[in-house]
This record gives sequence, C-alpha cells and structure tokens, in this order.
Amino acid sequence: TARLGPTTVAPGQVAIGQRSPASVVLEILAWQTMRTSRRACSSFVLAGHPVLRRVATPVRGVAARADLPRLDAALRSALGEHYGVAAPQLGTSARVFLLRAYADDEPWIAINPSIQRRSREMVAGWETCLSVPGYAASVERPAAVDVRYERLDGTAVERRLRGFEARVFQHELDHLDGILFTDKADPRSLVHESYLLGDGPDSEAVCASLRQLAPEYEEEYEES
Repeated sequence: TARLGPTTVAPGQVAIGQRSPASVVLEILAWQTMRTSRRACSSFVLAGHPVLRRVATPVRGVAARADLPRLDAALRSALGEHYGVAAPQLGTSARVFLLRAYADDEPWIAINPSIQRRSREMVAGWETCLSVPGYAASVERPAAVDVRYERLDGTAVERRLRGFEARVFQHELDHLDGILFTDKADPRSLVHESYLLGDGPDSEAVCASLRQLAPEYEEEYEES
C-alpha cells in the first residue's frame, strides 16, 4: 500500500483539477437531462451546480454537530435503493456521506471521512451518479483503502474497505472534494445508460465496443 498525502485544496475552493473535455460535456448534458427526464429527482443537485465543485466544509463545533441528525435523516431519505449519497448532492457543503455495499445492507454514515492508505492494485469498475443522471463510465480506482471517519456520536472509526464498498467510499469522498466520477473516467467508455440496459439504438454494437474498452461493465454496472 501507499500512503496518501493531505489534500492541497482548502475548504470552499473550487476543485476542478484535470477534467477531461468529456467531463465538461457531460455536465452540460446533465442539465439538459434535468429539463427532460423524470428520472432527475428534485432532491439532488445536478452537475453544473457550484456546490458540487467546492471542497466541502469539515464538521466541527457544537452547532455543526447538532445539525447532523437532520442531515443523516435527509441523506437516508434521499438514498432510496442506491448505494451512496453525499451531502453536497443535497446542496449542503459538509463533509458527510451515507453508503452501503449491498442493496439490503443498513447504510452507514461517514463524517469527516478520509483515506489513510490505498492499495497499489488498481481495478476498473462501472460507475454512475445521481448528480449526472443518465450516464455511466468505467473508472479505475484502488482495489482496497484504509479509511477513517466519525460516527454520529463522534466516535472515530478506522477500517479497511475492499471491492465495491471501497469503490463507493472513494466515489462519495470525491464528492466532498469537488470531484465527479466523470473527471476520473476513461472518456472512451462514457455511455448513456440506455445502452447498458439494452434499450438504446444499436445497443449490441455499442456494448461490443464497450466490452473491448471496459470488459467489467457487464458485471459491475451499479448506481451510486
């Protein structure tokens, strides 16, 4: 494993980083989707909203912690059948997210989360995002991460996450740092979800092409 360095972006700053042209295009498409698709839930802010590009504020002090039960309830209500949701996706700039590894798992909250170490092994996996509705892409991430976060009662937790749970943690942590999955995705793999579901025109040809670029898409297509 390799130790991660501290973030170099201060809370409140816009963290654009090395964004691909495809990432910017998808932000525009997400706003178009919001206008036309019933799938874009009004609970979520979508790509293009400035809160998604800010480094979220750490939860510190009595007042901020007093608001955590309300935020926890809002995140749980928004999560629905999905695997992860971060406070910025609800328009709140706070370093908090909710996640679970399996659909029938009880979701758990991570307050002021961080990654302490990450594995050298990198794994590509399929990702989508509730703030970029309608699109999916292959993202390469560390296969395992050592993480630290706080519970609602303030207790600090340190643990190792692997597989899909590690992926969801990293995806949601990116939200707290002003990063969308499209910023890290293989731009060649970006695709409308209808193709993955077999509903798009020429789906067989599109999926055959995707299979060459991102073979894992058939096994790991999940929404977070």
